[in-house]
Amino acid sequence: MMLSLNKIRLGYALSSLLLLVSYVLILSTNRRLQQEKNWIVSNYTLINKMAEVKMTMGEAESNVRGYIINELPQFLEGFYAARDHLGALHSGMKELTPADPVQSANEEGLSLMIQRRLSGLSGAIALHQEKNIPLEQSSVGPESLAQADSIDDQIRRMTEIEEQLMRKRMSKLNNFYTSTEAVTFLSLFMALLAVLYAVFTFNSQYQQKKKANSIAHQYRKELEDNVKELSEKNAELSELKGVEKLATIGRVSRVMAHEVRNPLTNITLATEQLSDLPGIGKDAEGQLLVNIVRRNSARISQMVSDLLNATKFMQLDMQKEDINKILDESLYMAKDRLLLRKVQVVKHYSADLCDIMVDKERIKLAFLNIIVNAIEAMGEENGVLELATKKEDRKCIVEIRDNGSGMDENTLQNLFEPYFTLKKKGNGLGLTNTQNIILNHKGNIKVKSVKQRGTVFTVALQLA
Repeated sequence: MMLSLNKIRLGYALSSLLLLVSYVLILSTNRRLQQEKNWIVSNYTLINKMAEVKMTMGEAESNVRGYIINELPQFLEGFYAARDHLGALHSGMKELTPADPVQSANEEGLSLMIQRRLSGLSGAIALHQEKNIPLEQSSVGPESLAQADSIDDQIRRMTEIEEQLMRKRMSKLNNFYTSTEAVTFLSLFMALLAVLYAVFTFNSQYQQKKKANSIAHQYRKELEDNVKELSEKNAELSELKGVEKLATIGRVSRVMAHEVRNPLTNITLATEQLSDLPGIGKDAEGQLLVNIVRRNSARISQMVSDLLNATKFMQLDMQKEDINKILDESLYMAKDRLLLRKVQVVKHYSADLCDIMVDKERIKLAFLNIIVNAIEAMGEENGVLELATKKEDRKCIVEIRDNGSGMDENTLQNLFEPYFTLKKKGNGLGLTNTQNIILNHKGNIKVKSVKQRGTVFTVALQLA
């Protein structure tokens, strides 16, 4: 009897110790993940602001050149707006660099360079207004170009430092999570063995059987809670990786937009000048060619704007809304498509209140993109679109299901990539924009699909 009691006490002690280790590891992991996440977000925000500084500086210079060439007041307004925006960006970057003396010094140096360059551009405007100095003598001389190159070099160096730091932090975070997960699961496994050991020991004593079962149930519940909490942390890490991927795409998009829009602005300005020349202005074929350049320039500019809108982080106007009403309004926006395809709509809305804090117009656009894709995946007859809402684990779950053609694994892997589309007339940015909107709402989106059996989109949003 004494041996059995000693075994029971040993089982209790071992189980309690391992559960305590599990709790400590989970708490440590949670705090570390939050800290690393904040650091990575800070890195990414500073990189974005530096890219925006470069783009805004380019806009300021383009507006000065445009004013000197055309003498239109809107170019002056654009220059002054860019100058004010650069001041606000400098304040934001200064708040992000106090803990890093190297980047803080780099930021101060960058600010001085920009101030000198803006002063030079302001002087070029004043000189042109006073003496009508031509472009090549005012804002594009060797000294001016050297100033612009110095600013670009400084931004590039600062960006490289931040990107290297962000990569190190991501690698450190992944290594930390992997090692912690392995240790935690090992401790949980050992705790489970200890629980089983205690149960088998208690079963040999009839009087203590019920007590043993109760304790085992308690341990099992605690273990399940720990595993569930670990799964939630794993999901948060996966979402963080998704945000980082979208951020990378957005950063590339902004660089591409900067590199495309500056020469595009020059092309547009040159086209306007060409159209006013006597030889071309009165020539029908010349005007036709000028109009072709204008249309294609506008098309390129719109494509760049669409890509930026689909990947940038948004300022949201958050309000408390009923998810069922939002889905109904999204369906109404797709009413013509539903009627044209003769699609039957089936609703399985939750009777419980499912209120969420969202930017109503943007989240409606996200659901509309999913609904339109579902409609286009179904045939002109026998199409069934199902919408369901429910509460689950403090979240509002929305499921949008169709019985269309479905997708293969390769399509699912690339579904949210920019410009990936199987449609003849699609631009491949609809679902990219949808994912961006949902991630900006701190939600997540998942897709399951089977060829010839349909697709289901599942969106999880935080309850109000």
